[in-house]
Order: sequence, then structure tokens, then C-alpha cells
Amino acid sequence: MKEISRILFGSAILSLAPFVAGAAGTYYNGNLYQNPQAKYATNSGGFYNTYGAGRGYGQSMQGVGVTKTTIQKTKKTTKKTTSSASKRGFQLGIDFIHEFADWDVQMNTAGSNLHYDNLRWNVLSGEAAYYFGDSFPMQIKIGGRYGLQFGDSSMVDDDITAGNMWTTQDMIVGGNTEQVLIGTPALSVGTSKGGKQYGFNAAFGFTDLFDTGRVKMTPSIGYRYFKHILETKSNYGLMVQVLNSNSFVNCVEVQNGEIQCSPYIGFANSSNQILSYAGLTAVVDSDGNVLGYIVENDTSAALLDVGETYYYEQSGTSHKYETVWAGPYIALDMEYAINDNNIVNAGVEFGLPTYDSKGDQPYRFDWEHPTSVEDKGEFGDAYHVGFNAMWSTSISDAVMLSLGMNYDYYNVSDASATTYLNKAYNEALLYSLETNYNSGEGLTETEYQNMLSLKEAKAAGWKYKSNKEIESVYKSMGIRLGLSARF
Repeated sequence: MKEISRILFGSAILSLAPFVAGAAGTYYNGNLYQNPQAKYATNSGGFYNTYGAGRGYGQSMQGVGVTKTTIQKTKKTTKKTTSSASKRGFQLGIDFIHEFADWDVQMNTAGSNLHYDNLRWNVLSGEAAYYFGDSFPMQIKIGGRYGLQFGDSSMVDDDITAGNMWTTQDMIVGGNTEQVLIGTPALSVGTSKGGKQYGFNAAFGFTDLFDTGRVKMTPSIGYRYFKHILETKSNYGLMVQVLNSNSFVNCVEVQNGEIQCSPYIGFANSSNQILSYAGLTAVVDSDGNVLGYIVENDTSAALLDVGETYYYEQSGTSHKYETVWAGPYIALDMEYAINDNNIVNAGVEFGLPTYDSKGDQPYRFDWEHPTSVEDKGEFGDAYHVGFNAMWSTSISDAVMLSLGMNYDYYNVSDASATTYLNKAYNEALLYSLETNYNSGEGLTETEYQNMLSLKEAKAAGWKYKSNKEIESVYKSMGIRLGLSARF
């Protein structure tokens, strides 16, 4: 039967070969193994019968030899029967896991990096298995998990590190047109707590299909679903607008490679008109708007324009993400029996999940809610690798106590990113821009580009989509304590 199982599994693996290139997952429960309890047959009649009529010494010795042979055969047969009985029928296990995790999302074009650091989870995990036995050496396993975030952790929304916050615009500087770099670096830090996670898996395996020495190996194929929900509150942020060009030098190297940039500052009179002053280099955009440096001894500058430089606080929910990794996997579980009461299990899993992460940022009034953004990775964009190891010891004939660890690594590359816009708000904004443009009042270059962008979003159903935009990694390591029983 095992030869048939090998052929079946080989066919299953070959059928998966075009799809499996990376992998992921774990949550295996090797502690469901029942130790061998050898029971040896005894002979109640004794080896010698010196009182039997007609039986001489030679006959008695011949009888002894027959009896020994019978005992040896009985021992071998009983041991084999006990071993096969240890993996037959239903087995149930439950684990408590304390996990440490991180989740990092990188936006390639936008240059934004969102990461949740030092996540901790308390997870309850369970698994049910049915072993068909030696006549049909296969198995079915179904598992589930539910976890709650433990304590607080930090979330960082970083629009600085990737360096993509700079844009280039033609401006008039000192009477000459040149390219000016406009940067809007931003960073916010919030507190994440109250997160949840869910998961389930189902697998079909070939019990002890391979063995080497005392190590038995079980290959399997299955499906895994894993979802984590993370929320951020008490978010504090800062944005700074910076201008820099060849003649309008606002970023300088101070020492040892350190670069410092002063924020943009402009001045306006009570009519909100930008002021220019003799002796100062004026920075003027293509629409004639003048941007200034410093005002000295001028009381007419009633208003201070600092561009997109501001500090903000968001006490409520600023970010919320529901992320799902789900797809097929192949796995190999290994088992080593130390003795009758102690077993070591290890497993490795490789999977190709799809990726779907929906995010909500309630303070963005220009975005839709409850789904503001959505990142999707199709089959083949992501992979999942999982490892686990477990030591189990018997506490009764049918119950085992286990201690172990698991590690999981999920990764997706080149996932698409979609931003959903608030239809009512953006329709009104587009109408205002189009009205000014058609009336001949004119638009600034920035306003004109915004109008074109909003027209594109409207045609697409009030959304922006970017392909190959997202790189996302979720990784975790857990310490687990469990019980298992066979029925």
C-alpha cells in the first residue's frame, strides 16, 4: 500500500510543480503521536516437562527450542501491531502559543513605508486528525487558530526613508527658469493595540511514507488561510515642505555627509499676495506666484506662508488593515521516537497564497470608507515558508504534553495598489476646477494637473490603481505549549 501511496503523492507533487516556487506556513501538531507500548506474550506451561510419559531428555530439549522460536515470533508480531495501532483513528490537540511578529509594507512608486513593529500575540490553536491505519496509510488533518494582540506596539507611517517625496517643477528663479525640487517629507508614529488574527488549514497526507533509520516522514498537501487585523490610534505626525535648486540652495551638507534642509517659508500681505523684497532672490512658479526667503524689518507682512509644513494629532483610529494570505501548500513532517515516552517532531511547509489587504484611514476625508485602499497579490505573487519543531512526552497511555516553537514568513512582491476616492468630495472639487478652467480664469500648473488626474479617476470609477506597487512581509516566531489525545 505504501508503494501505491508513493506513486499517488509523486503524481500530486508533479501536478503542483508549475505553481510551487516559494512557500509558507506551519502550525503543525506533531504531539498527536501515541508511543509504542510493547506487550509480549508469555508461556504459562514452562520450558521443561520432566514428568511427561514417554518423553526423554532429548525430547525436552527439542521442546525448548520450539518454544523459544514461538516466543520470538510472537514478540515481532506484537511489536508491529502496536506500532501500527499508534497511528489509527482520531487524535485531537490544542496549543497555547505566544508569538512575536512584524509586518512591513513598502510602496515602490509612492515611496511610503508602513510598518507595525514588535507585535505580540496570544494564540489558541487546535488540530483534529484522522489516521486510516496500515491498510490505508493516509491521514486527514484540520486545524484552526484564534489570536489576540498582547499589549501595545508601535506603527510607523514613513514617507521619508524611501526618498521618493521629491518632485520636480519648472520655476522662475531670479528671472531665469530652472528645475526646482519640491519635497514634502512626512512621518507619523501611532500606537497599535486590540488586533486579532484568524486561521484554518486542511491537509491530506501519506502517513510515514518514507523513513530513514528511526525517522519517519509524512508528506502532505493542503490549503491554509491566515488573516490578521491591525488598528492604530493616538497617531502623531509631522510634514515639512522643502524647496531646493542650483541657485536656490536650501539643502546643505553640514559635516560627515549629514544633509540639512530648511523648510519653505513665504510671506504674504493682508490680501494674501506673496511679497518680494529687494536684495532677495525670488522664486516664482510658472504662473507668476513668487516664493520668498526671509523678511527683515517689514511690518506689512501680515501673513506667514509655510506651504505644506504642519504638525498633527489623531486621537481616534488613524489606520486599520485587514490582511489575508490564503492558498495551497505542500509540507513534510518528520518524527523521531527517542524512547517509548518521548518523541521529537519537526515540519517544513511551502505555500503559494494569494494576498489581499484592505485598509481604512478615517481622517482622510478625500478617501472612501470603510475601504480606503486595497492591495492585491495574485497567485504566484506571494510565497510562505513555515518551520516547526516539537518535543512531546507521555503523561498517560493516551495523552501527551508538548513544548515547541514555530516560525512563519509571508512575502508578496509586485502586488497592485488601489486607492478609493470619496466620490462626493472629489466630484465637487473637479466641478470647481473645470468651471474655473472653462471660464477663462485659468488654473495654476498644479491645479491643472489635479484636474486631469481627477478626470482619470472618475473614468475609472473614482479610484486610482497602480500595478507592481506593493512589497509586503509578515513574519512571526512563536513558543507553544500543548496537549494531545488519541481516541
